[in-house]
Amino acid sequence: MGKLVWVVATVAVAGTVADAASASKSTPTSAELEPLATQAQLNDVAAAGDGLIAVGERGIILRSLDGEQWTQVPSPVNVMLNAVTFADDRHGWAVGHDASILHTADGGESWSVQAYGSNGDGNPFMDVLFTDAATGYAVGGFGMFMVTEDGGRTWTDLPDPTLSERGVHLYNLLQLGNGTFALVGEMGLVATSPDGRRWEILDGPYEGSLYAALPLGQRGLLMVGMRGNAFRTEDLSEPQWQAVPAGVEKPLFDLARLGNGQVAAAGRSEKVMVLEAGREPSPLELSARSGGVTMDETFTALLVWKGQLYAATDRGVQRIAALR
Repeated sequence: MGKLVWVVATVAVAGTVADAASASKSTPTSAELEPLATQAQLNDVAAAGDGLIAVGERGIILRSLDGEQWTQVPSPVNVMLNAVTFADDRHGWAVGHDASILHTADGGESWSVQAYGSNGDGNPFMDVLFTDAATGYAVGGFGMFMVTEDGGRTWTDLPDPTLSERGVHLYNLLQLGNGTFALVGEMGLVATSPDGRRWEILDGPYEGSLYAALPLGQRGLLMVGMRGNAFRTEDLSEPQWQAVPAGVEKPLFDLARLGNGQVAAAGRSEKVMVLEAGREPSPLELSARSGGVTMDETFTALLVWKGQLYAATDRGVQRIAALR
């Protein structure tokens, strides 16, 4: 899952354990219910059971049962939320600024705070990954990496110093087809781990920021970043990097698998590009947007759901293409 990348200038979270009862340095302020929330900047969108959940600026959380009509649900924080994920139909997590970690146990209808850092002291989390309803990982600014083994009741700093000592922003955490973990981030960071806890930093193909990645087969990886840069390898354990033409020169923030070997890539451009091995990139034909939104949004995240391609944008969530 990709999302719009924000410049952060905060300091590291102090301490080693954050839990919902005692770790917060201050009490978060709930998000306001806003009449124009559906047109807000949204940074990620995820499937949640029979519906969709999107998160974004000012703590806004939106829910939809059909991908067209969106309703704001109460959120316990009013800070930027950057990523959302679900382990099953009911249990989900959203993360964002001030080291915020939110949890839902009812498919996104209601949310509670699991971790929160005081304003100015908490780095932003940029991504969250759960491998099941108990085991999860949250990554973010300046190498921040926290893990939970109890569904988020407690969150603990990752003890492996490999990433924290490097101190770069961690943008996207994922698993490959064979279960290996991969991580991409600032300054060309590419790292891999067999278990999500012991990390090895790889020699990458590029020194600019990498914002999103997608597994290819069992061991491969496709990743995108600044200025339309994209790279792939068929085997991350022994990477032989290949540059992938993306057809744009602006940042790419997310990728989505379209099927038939095709991948959609989008970011700070009015185009959504289709990438396919052995072919030149081509712009995806975009359908009319709901709400009459123009075609010049920033695309922050992509999701394929029920045969449609959706995008979180700086103007809400849009259904942008029907997939054949």
